[in-house]
Amino acid sequence: PVSTDPVGTDPASEPAVSRAHLPEGDDGSAGTAVIVGSGLIGASLGLALSAQGWRVHLRDVAELALSQAVSLGAGVSTPPSDVQAVSLVAICVPPSAVAELVVEVAREFPAAIITDVASVKAPIVAAVKQAGGVERFVPGHPMAGRELTGPTGARSDLFEGRPWVLIGDEASGQAHASIKALIQSVGAIPVTMTASGHDAAVAVVSHTPQLIASAMAAQLGSVDDSVLDLAGQGLRDTTRIAASDPHLWGQIVGANGSAVAAVLDGVIADLQSVRSALGSQTAAVTVESLVQRGREGQASIPGKHGGQAARYSAVAVVIPDRAGSLAALFNAVGELRVNIEDLTLEHSPGQPVGLATLFVSPPDADALSKGLEQAGWIVHR
Repeated sequence: PVSTDPVGTDPASEPAVSRAHLPEGDDGSAGTAVIVGSGLIGASLGLALSAQGWRVHLRDVAELALSQAVSLGAGVSTPPSDVQAVSLVAICVPPSAVAELVVEVAREFPAAIITDVASVKAPIVAAVKQAGGVERFVPGHPMAGRELTGPTGARSDLFEGRPWVLIGDEASGQAHASIKALIQSVGAIPVTMTASGHDAAVAVVSHTPQLIASAMAAQLGSVDDSVLDLAGQGLRDTTRIAASDPHLWGQIVGANGSAVAAVLDGVIADLQSVRSALGSQTAAVTVESLVQRGREGQASIPGKHGGQAARYSAVAVVIPDRAGSLAALFNAVGELRVNIEDLTLEHSPGQPVGLATLFVSPPDADALSKGLEQAGWIVHR
C-alpha cells in the first residue's frame, strides 16, 4: 500500500523545491493561507509558512490557543479580506471535525486547495465523498509531533526530515502536486499512500504504541512514591508519550479501531504467552524468545535520514546538575571532533549530578572516553 515519491530520504540531498506548483499570489509571492486549528501542528505549520513569506490567517474556537499561536508569530487572527485570494486551507483539528470542515471551507474559499493533518484517513475520505466530494481536497498526515500539546509546543522546524503522507488516489493531479510541493518546502518528505494503507500503517507505528505507553503509565497511579523513586530511564522512555492529549487520542483510536485491534491482538497474544509461562520451567525460554524478537524488531526501525539503523557505542558522563554543565560537555566533545549521534539524560535521585549518555560511532568511543577523562570528566563505558 505504500509508494514513496522519488525524492530520496535525506533532505540535505534534495534539489531546491520549485515554486511552480506552490499556491502563490498574483505577484509571484508566497500565497495566502488559512489554517483552521492552532494547536501543535497548526501553529507549527503557521510558523513554517510565515517564515517563507506566506500571509497566514489562523482560526480556532479556543481563544487562548489562538492568541498564543498569534503571539508566537504563526499568523494573524483576522479573516482574509479577499476569499478569492486564499490559495491554501489547512485543517488542523481533531479527526471527527475534519470532513464537515472540508465541505465548509470549500464553499467559503472557492480557489483554495484544501488539505488536512488528521492521523486517520479512511473515515474522513469516505465522509467527504458521501457529502459530494471536493476535488480540491488532498488528505494528508505529517508524521511529526511531540508529547506536548497546544501552540506553546510549536516549532517551525517540526516537519524537517519527517514523512508527510498524502492520500494520492483522492485528488486531482494539480492539487496533489501543489500540496506535495508545499510539504517539501517545509522540509518534509512526501509519501503517497491509500487511505486504508495509511490507517493500517499508523496503527503499528503510532496508535498502538500510544496505547501501550498509556497502559504502562496507568499502572503507576497506584504505586507508592518510594517505588517510583527507583525509576530509571527505561520507564521514562517507555511512558514518554503517555503525556499525550486524552481527548484527541480517544478520537484517533476510535476512528481507527479495526486496524488498531489487529495490532493489539498480536501484542496481547505475546503478553499472554509470557503471563501463562511465568512460574513454570518455560518462563525463561518464553521471555527470551519475546525479547529476542523485540530486539530484532527494534533493529529494523530506520536510523537517521531514513537509512539503516546504525549501532552506536555508549559513553556515559557524570555531569553536575547546574546551569552550563551540558554546554561545557558539548564543547569538550566538539574539541575532540566527535559527532554525537544521540543523547540521553538521567538525574540521580537525591544527588546534585546527572548522567549524560552519549551515543557515538564505535571507532570514536575510545578516543572520546580518554579525551573526556583527560579533560577532568568522570566517564563510564
